[in-house]
Amino acid sequence: MKDQITALMEALRLSQAEIEKLRRKRQDLATTLDHVEEILSDPVVMAAIYNLKPSTGSPSVVPEQLDQVCEPV
Repeated sequence: MKDQITALMEALRLSQAEIEKLRRKRQDLATTLDHVEEILSDPVVMAAIYNLKPSTGSPSVVPEQLDQVCEPV
C-alpha cells in the first residue's frame, strides 16, 4: 500500500508542477492537460488508483434501522 500512496503523491506533485506552469503562462491549457493526462495514464499510477479503490461499498451515514418495537418506560 505504501508504494501505491507514493505513486499517487508523485503523480499529484507532477500534476501540480504542470498547473503551476500554466498559471505562470509558461505553457497553454492544451499542453497542461496533455501532460496531466500522461501523468494519470501511467500504468503505475493507474494501478495505484485501482488498488486503493475500496472493493466494498461505503458505509451508510445513517445506520440501518431494524424493525424494533420500543416499549415506553
